[in-house]
Amino acid sequence: SQDQAAAEEAVHYAMAHLEAPKRILLISAAAGVMEELEKYGLESIDYVELDPDLTKVLFDFNLLKRIQPLRVIHADARAFLAGALPGYDAIIVNLDDPQTFQTNRFFTDRFFALARSRLSGEGVLGFSMGGFDNYLAEPQRRKLSSVYHTAKHYFPHVLLLPGERVFFICSRRPLETDIPGRLRAKGIATLYIDAYYEGNVTPERIATLRRQMNPPAPLNAELAPYVMRAVFSEWFAKFHSSPLWFMGALAAAVALYFWRTSRVEFILFSTGWMTMGSEILVIFAFQIFFGYIYFQIGIIVTVFLAGLLPGAIWGRRLAGRGRRALILSDVALIVLLGATFAAVHVGDRLGQAFYLFLGFSVSFACGLQFPAALRLQGEGGRAVTAIFSADLIGAALGTLVTSTILIPYLGITGAIGVLTGLKVLSLLMAGTLHENPIAKTVSS
Repeated sequence: SQDQAAAEEAVHYAMAHLEAPKRILLISAAAGVMEELEKYGLESIDYVELDPDLTKVLFDFNLLKRIQPLRVIHADARAFLAGALPGYDAIIVNLDDPQTFQTNRFFTDRFFALARSRLSGEGVLGFSMGGFDNYLAEPQRRKLSSVYHTAKHYFPHVLLLPGERVFFICSRRPLETDIPGRLRAKGIATLYIDAYYEGNVTPERIATLRRQMNPPAPLNAELAPYVMRAVFSEWFAKFHSSPLWFMGALAAAVALYFWRTSRVEFILFSTGWMTMGSEILVIFAFQIFFGYIYFQIGIIVTVFLAGLLPGAIWGRRLAGRGRRALILSDVALIVLLGATFAAVHVGDRLGQAFYLFLGFSVSFACGLQFPAALRLQGEGGRAVTAIFSADLIGAALGTLVTSTILIPYLGITGAIGVLTGLKVLSLLMAGTLHENPIAKTVSS
């Protein structure tokens, strides 16, 4: 069903600030927005929606109206915007709150920079997040504050309009709060805004909301998404729990494992952790830089497995020099982490093939270590079990910790730093090994 109030807010809160808009970009759409956009006599409406089945349902059931200047584009909106020509008078984002990394891409520093570069000099960016009636809870305040101060880095003027959803109107020129007055001056009729705006969106509520953006929360950077950290904390708070308990229990279990494992096992443990952590990082990088991930995730998993066999075959040639092979492969993995760090700062300019090659190289170096590790650990059944167990335990923990702790709380660059530190420790241990089969514990 159509929500008239939501449709009017989504469109007119942004469009009312434009004198003679001609070209706009609509990222996703709510029922009823086309009728509201039709009132402006636009020359071009680029409507970008990822799912073609969704647009079919919206049009077939008359939730969206097919108007004359409408162009429907089925693509990832970030990717489309990156390739679009500048000159949009308005970019209107109709997305849910950033509860996932996929959605959060439209509330980060890089998105605001991209949106600004594609807007005309007088253009506006409009989007919204969950609001409040009378009381703004602290977790939601932090999320709103983070996005607000991030947007302020790219738009000198950011207007916040309170309600069931808080609307952000961003521009390089001053903005006015008298939305009904501007619409009446343009001769644009509305039902909800004309009747209820002045009673619901009062100057006092606008000023109160603006004051609550301080103290400022950390910026919602693409490589360090503070909003996602707040979402994780919010989920723990709902169940009266804390991530500290989980982190503490995990740290204790890992410490106990380290106490009883050999140095060679620790090296394979750290490699398994780093390999799966790198795979998670590449998946997130794909999602951030290239958009929709599900078509590519099979390819990503494949390349992170494809290098294991050729790496193991090549590693058999170096097995007689096991210590040297482990040292060289650890150095290679640290270099690949450095390449990952550089790649995520460059963004999508390197292309998808680079990230896939990175994944293959990591798995190749991982596979290269197994023959050398077995040579140093001893090639009996217990040694094989210990080596493969160490790798699998490291891989499981790398997946869990990287995705639930490192990236949400430290960001992608922080996660790379932790993985690098782990491999540097592994490299130092590899340097203390002897070429003869020895299985000293880490604690010794």
